[in-house]
Amino acid sequence: MAEHAGVSTATVARVLSGRITVSPELTERVRQAVDELNYVPNDVARSLSRGRTNMLGLLVSDIGNPFAAQVARGLEDEAARLGYQVLVGSSDFELERETRLLDSFAAKTVDAVALVSARGSTPAMARLARTGLPVVYIDRRPDGDTAAPLVRTDNETAARQAVGHLIELGHRDLAMISGPSWLPTASARLRGFRAACAEHGLTVRRECVREGHLGVEGGVRAMRDLLDLPERPTAVFSFNNLSAVGALRALRERGVTVPRDISLVTFDDMDLFPFVDPPITAIAQPAYEIGVEAGRTLLAMLSGAAVVPREVVLPTEFRIRSSCAEPPHREKV
Repeated sequence: MAEHAGVSTATVARVLSGRITVSPELTERVRQAVDELNYVPNDVARSLSRGRTNMLGLLVSDIGNPFAAQVARGLEDEAARLGYQVLVGSSDFELERETRLLDSFAAKTVDAVALVSARGSTPAMARLARTGLPVVYIDRRPDGDTAAPLVRTDNETAARQAVGHLIELGHRDLAMISGPSWLPTASARLRGFRAACAEHGLTVRRECVREGHLGVEGGVRAMRDLLDLPERPTAVFSFNNLSAVGALRALRERGVTVPRDISLVTFDDMDLFPFVDPPITAIAQPAYEIGVEAGRTLLAMLSGAAVVPREVVLPTEFRIRSSCAEPPHREKV
């Protein structure tokens, strides 16, 4: 490039960086060489020479989940505002895959990291912490890490509100499709479910709490198990949106009508839920805003801000639709 333009490499660097210390004549020669050679500046190489990549890392458990996708979008938009890009990795809840992604971040391919981890404290997380890279957790914080900031919602309180709505409608025999017990958000939502029932003096049958495997298929299997009980519950609370989709599929397979036969409410709203039949009552998390807040926190840490929020708790919204109704009348034997 410098040879083609007949200038020094330092002059090329000054022109491409936008500095005004280069004469108009030399600037025009460099610009013309750029056009003739179809030159594209290597931003990665330039940033590495300054000790920065201008990249933020984001680890999510399942990029196919609309919640994770919206978090990523919010983080990307906030990062772009200050000239950063985001490298997104999805672990698909696999420890080996999560470890590879974390070790890649720890190799300083990024300047800071946002984590939605399902696995809690792991050796890979410890290795990342030792690098000194700024880290912010989203949704949940692994045990033992009390230093890194956290951006989340109040899972337990939101679950208690949703289950309370079912109880106010008259339901007394409730069930929950929960997530794996090792998943912190699933445990928090289960606590909220149990707390709401206890507040109203209701006993939850042990067989009415089904630990579903993650994803749509987990919801299908869990709902089938509930429908096979000698006495079906009258309402079901699903711990996330994909499990709710699976639950709906199982209900339709069996010809069970929502909400006439069983009411359904779920954590994590989806864009399609207002348009399915029936529209699904759901707790909406501000996923996009969570991503924005995580990005804002990371960028503040990178700038050396004196004050960084220890924890940010964003509000949820309970959206009541027509998948919940009064329980069906049951004949007493």
